Amino acid sequence: MKLGAAAAVALTGCAALGVVGDGTSVSVGKPSKGYLVDGARIPDSGDGFLTREVWIRRGARYGTDELVELVTGVAHRMATRIHDARIVVGDLSTRGGAGGDSFHRSHQSGRDADLLYYLRDASGKPFEADAMHALDREGHAKDGSGLVLDVNRQWLLVRELLTAPEANVQWLFIYQPLAKLLVKHAEDIGEPPELVARAKLALRQPGDSAPHDDHMHVRVYCTEADKAGGCLDMGPMELHDTDRPGVTAALPDGLVAKLRAGANWID
Repeated sequence: MKLGAAAAVALTGCAALGVVGDGTSVSVGKPSKGYLVDGARIPDSGDGFLTREVWIRRGARYGTDELVELVTGVAHRMATRIHDARIVVGDLSTRGGAGGDSFHRSHQSGRDADLLYYLRDASGKPFEADAMHALDREGHAKDGSGLVLDVNRQWLLVRELLTAPEANVQWLFIYQPLAKLLVKHAEDIGEPPELVARAKLALRQPGDSAPHDDHMHVRVYCTEADKAGGCLDMGPMELHDTDRPGVTAALPDGLVAKLRAGANWID
């Protein structure tokens, strides 16, 4: 149980002596100004996922227990449906977070993970991403490789992340035109309005960093135990579900109607 870590953190107060953990992870502070205690290391490969050598060498392989369980759990479930392409996992956080990774402004407290897009090649065959390929507004690679976003599979991944029992997803940072492609696809295939509304809230192009046109950045909320240790959520809390596992409950009263009227995060 993570309560031991939380209790230890509360006793120390995250003071100069530092956070004393019990071997389970503690995310402290903000994603852009925080650190990670006793982070879990994600394997370099597993059921339904792998990491390319460039990210293995960088060493940002650590996250909270919940984040690592989310990525590996989602990858496992996706692999039961998709057998010819795995999820390619980029950076999480460095072992202690705390700005140890010069490639990111965030990724400092163990609650962020980069997942490369599902792609198809010029002939329409599934393509397991070998690198981050920047995509244009229509989902076509800008490098002339002929690669294109696999909208159907990418939506399945979004769906799985938003309904996963392992962790509570707050953001799926993504290039805005690609987000719109995914939402339109979800609506076209008749996904439940509550799920589409959740996607509209979670899918967002950040305004203060790269457009995320070459990967999707997943961020999870603080757990209650991590909050006791000083973890800080930034931004909207509408998707914070306290009754995990399972995300079948409706959004707060009136929110779905507002989203249908256009008050969403990707317009």
